[in-house]
Amino acid sequence: MNFILIRPIAALLMGLIYLVSQFIEHPIFPTLVSLFATITIISFIPYLSKTPMILISSLLIISAVLFLMGEGLLAMFNGMNENVGLLAIFIFVPLISIPIRTGKYLDYMDIIFNHYISSSRQLYIYLKVSIMGIGSVMNLGTIPILYHLTSTSSFEKFEDTRLRALIRGFSMAFLWSPYFISIALILSYFDITWVELFPIGFSFALIGIALGILTMGKSSVPLKSIEEIDQSSIIKAKQKLIELVVIIVVMTVLTMTIEHNVDLSVLTIIPIIAIIVSTIWTLFYLNPKELIQEWVHYTQDRLPRMGNELSLFIAAGAFGVAILNAGASEWIIYLLEATGITHVLMIIPLIALIVNALSFVGIHPIITNTALAITLSSSPLFAEDHLILSVGLLVGWMMTILVSPFSATNLMVGNLTNSNSVRVGLRMNWQFAILLYVIYYILIVGLYFIV
Repeated sequence: MNFILIRPIAALLMGLIYLVSQFIEHPIFPTLVSLFATITIISFIPYLSKTPMILISSLLIISAVLFLMGEGLLAMFNGMNENVGLLAIFIFVPLISIPIRTGKYLDYMDIIFNHYISSSRQLYIYLKVSIMGIGSVMNLGTIPILYHLTSTSSFEKFEDTRLRALIRGFSMAFLWSPYFISIALILSYFDITWVELFPIGFSFALIGIALGILTMGKSSVPLKSIEEIDQSSIIKAKQKLIELVVIIVVMTVLTMTIEHNVDLSVLTIIPIIAIIVSTIWTLFYLNPKELIQEWVHYTQDRLPRMGNELSLFIAAGAFGVAILNAGASEWIIYLLEATGITHVLMIIPLIALIVNALSFVGIHPIITNTALAITLSSSPLFAEDHLILSVGLLVGWMMTILVSPFSATNLMVGNLTNSNSVRVGLRMNWQFAILLYVIYYILIVGLYFIV
């Protein structure tokens, strides 16, 4: 076996040194993080597909030009660690998928699906709730798993129902899950905590689930399972899924408790919890030698496949610092003042429009949202509105997940179904997305006058 060394080692060292630096202060740590971030992006670029390679290379070139016109390339080197907190979450949270897989929790979910789902309406509800729950910790990897779990003869003819449930349910997790990059980015720049954001985001997600059920109307086609499942298997499956839910809830409560009582960011807490919990949890199913083999497999398979995302987050962070140093914050604020858009409730729809419009031409929301977050969070114009702005950014981001043909979710689902991302994203969800955004905006207006 030919081991992949530079890419996974650089990414792991970048994340681990960042975590250590949150407990031990030393001037060498930020430099080391920047060094390994630079090595990470340079080592991944040759392995990227054409479009991400062009996009990321363009970001780096533009950033370099802006830095050369200002503070120099040393400032760019230091700026490579701007999004490292987000990267730590992205690197270490997928470790949680190891015990979920080795514990066969998804196999037990398959049993529950086949036993309890008796109509197309129930299929939509079970699938949407499941992907929001499990997807909140397993991220994109949940989509193909649940898609294949429901590709049985009983469910496969309800293809559109399954796709709507998967895409809409997954997008809801963007609003609240501390394991998602959307929440991590918001917490990186705005003066708020996840404890403040969670009740709003989770409530919005529940509203999204309810709206999806309501928009189905009363139409529901009966299903007949072709599999007879014995009662002992059903009882065992129930126990395992309850166990899974309890573990996820305990992890979430533990995160909230630590953040509330300890002077640490969720960006630090989440990766540490992911490492500790995944290790202890996996040891219930595997011996230490097998666990080490899983870790090696993770470095050789999962980490190398993160190249697009890791490179994009590093480049977006450096680009954000570059445009901020170049005075973009002042330009944007001047433009807003010149056009009379100086109230937070006026800028939130504009944010959604900008993020979605750019996503339709292939500009990843992480780039747009990083630039917007850096600009708006540093502006005295919105100093008292960080919570409302955060919710507005998340809602706009959520819309891109639903409808953008370039969103990773729609690209993955389109690939799974041999369809295209325009059909599974825009055509299936645009009406739902607009209606949901209108509801969310009304609620945001209400929040503004309450908080």
